[in-house]
Amino acid sequence: MVSSEAKRTAQVAKTGTKPPPAFKPNKSHGKPANGQKFKSAGGGAKRFDKPGGAGPGKRFDKTGGGAGGFKKFDKPGGGAGGFKKFDKSGPAAGGKKFGGNNNNKFAGKPQAPAEGEKQDWAKFKQEKKDLKLKRKSTRDTYEITKEAKQIYEKLRCRRTENKDKLVEQIYKVLNVGDTISKVVKAHDTARVLQCMLKYASPALRAEISEQLLPFTVDMCQSKYAQFCVQRMLKYGAPATKTKLVDSLMGHVVRLAGHSIASSLLDTMYQSATPQQRIHMRQEFYGDLYRKAKDSSVKTLSDTFKETTNMKASILGSVKANLDHVANKQLVDSSLVHAVMLEYLRACDEDEEKLEETVTAFAALVPHMLSTKEGSEAGVICFYKSTPKNRRAIIKNIKEHLLKIATHEHGHVFLISLLNALDDTKATKKAIYDHLHGDLKTLVGNQYGRRVVQWLVAPGDTTCFHPKFIRLVDEGLAYGKKEKELRRKEIFEQIEAPIAENIVEDPAFWLSNSHIGLVTADVLNHLQGESYEKAATALAKVIAQPEWRITADAAGPQPQDKKKAHNDVEAIIAEATKQRKKLLQNDISSSEEEDESEDDGEEEQEEDGAPKVKKAKKEPKKAKEEEPAEAAPLVSGIEEAGMHIVLKKILKNDVKREGDITFGQQLLQNLAADVDLNSWLSVNRACFVLVKVVENSPSLLKSCKDTISSEEILSQTLLSQKTPGAKMLTTKLGLNSGE
Repeated sequence: MVSSEAKRTAQVAKTGTKPPPAFKPNKSHGKPANGQKFKSAGGGAKRFDKPGGAGPGKRFDKTGGGAGGFKKFDKPGGGAGGFKKFDKSGPAAGGKKFGGNNNNKFAGKPQAPAEGEKQDWAKFKQEKKDLKLKRKSTRDTYEITKEAKQIYEKLRCRRTENKDKLVEQIYKVLNVGDTISKVVKAHDTARVLQCMLKYASPALRAEISEQLLPFTVDMCQSKYAQFCVQRMLKYGAPATKTKLVDSLMGHVVRLAGHSIASSLLDTMYQSATPQQRIHMRQEFYGDLYRKAKDSSVKTLSDTFKETTNMKASILGSVKANLDHVANKQLVDSSLVHAVMLEYLRACDEDEEKLEETVTAFAALVPHMLSTKEGSEAGVICFYKSTPKNRRAIIKNIKEHLLKIATHEHGHVFLISLLNALDDTKATKKAIYDHLHGDLKTLVGNQYGRRVVQWLVAPGDTTCFHPKFIRLVDEGLAYGKKEKELRRKEIFEQIEAPIAENIVEDPAFWLSNSHIGLVTADVLNHLQGESYEKAATALAKVIAQPEWRITADAAGPQPQDKKKAHNDVEAIIAEATKQRKKLLQNDISSSEEEDESEDDGEEEQEEDGAPKVKKAKKEPKKAKEEEPAEAAPLVSGIEEAGMHIVLKKILKNDVKREGDITFGQQLLQNLAADVDLNSWLSVNRACFVLVKVVENSPSLLKSCKDTISSEEILSQTLLSQKTPGAKMLTTKLGLNSGE
């Protein structure tokens, strides 16, 4: 039997053309490759045989081909063996796609000049402008939007009056069929609708909003139409806002994962009613709640309270939806944070699923600390994390530490983290060292102060509410080291750096009573050399006669009466009046400048001097923002809040017997006649001296000798009628004339 290879060799010798490769046998038992039908007889595969044929099958010969040869694909009129090129000569030679269709909007596109010819740029630009206009004119809304924009140019002008009338004119132009829904997504007409929603009358604004409500979901995802939704939220009536939130039901999860709509959805969630918030959260529980809401379900745990067999599927749906949002990096939302917290609490019993979830959320913790629910979810993630995930969380928040520490909800997470870490050296290195350079910023912020106070006096009920302490102490269950040992080790490492910061700028640490309370807490916990340095520096500041503190914290300040809630129309009217006043001032100032220039020119002409060419008028510079008025300063020793701070510091002197005390340093700095004499004439200063002499008999004797030795001091004290001066006189025993 002749092999297939021998046949191929003979054929090449005969025709000179290489035939196609022989058909390879199909090794699989079943249908042949590529669905070919052929008969298999014997051990090998044969060529395609005709049905009922006995010999080998005939090859497919193309018409006109030579014996054994293969002819290229010919097209009619293309020549023998050639390929026909696309002919773009015109509609007569080719199809109608490029040249034959007269309605093509790209017809007449400006062409580049031939080689060697100069480009007429003015003509080229005009042709492009005409083409653009022609392309726009093909839209069915072109004439309508053109007329509307002409009225809009008058509406947006500041000097225009009766703007609600112009809005009505625009509405009559646009209110044709579904024109409003078509133009709301365009960059130019979207601004027209925004201006209409702002200046329309309440009735017309509600009517426009009703027409836009069916398209709210698409508008939220549009680059330009989203601003119309924002105007509806800002200027719309309460009923309109409620309908706006209801129109999103069924699409909440999809919008939460959209880059444009996510922030708008968060705004709507915060302004929604409690029941609407529950319904928005329910859409994350699965398709069942997306299509139909259940009023009896308040949280995620209520969904499987009666049907425990549904728990796994519901939690799986929630996790899938959260993963979808997390993959888009859009977790900075109150709605997402609330669902995260519910999910973590529901997974508390399933440790395997909880660990998987915590690992996925570890990188997102910095974005979760902007809300109360997000901060609680972040704390749970940290508590339930493995040591590896904890290190990852700390690494992720390093660059945001200052922002987290000074945030309303972020500082709670940071305090919980400080209270739960066992490795105190790593805590100091990873957290405090990064915050030490901004220690003054922390102490100057109301939330940053709480972080510093927890580092210095953790769990102190004079600084923190007992409920807050119990909440933070829940993290102790996830650590191995004892609570007191952990806190002592942390404070020993940060004691010296804080004391050095106080010595560098003691006036700042006594700049107001709020910062003073932090200073008192720090000073009462310092020991040894650190305490001596800090107490000495602070006593020098207090003893100065010119010591002043800011009055922003100087007791209760007169506050403006709470303004009654105004409706939107009143707010817009007030803003319009202020703009008109500013505009009139600008016009009057420019007229005065012009008159002064004219007067100068007339004087020059009368004198006969040559007329100087007037220089171009310089454009007006933008008005610089006026700095905020500095808070008034008051005497530090007379301020009520600082008086409490000083008494709190002096109260701790009793525990420091044998060491240098703050009262001792204060008396040494008040030894000069002028300083002590000015204190004796102030009621609160006398009470401070009473507190000093009560704590130590030695200081009592020293103060008595100082005042008795100087006649001016004793006369000043005895002449005062204030309660503090009388009590100090009694304590020193000066009533008998000593």
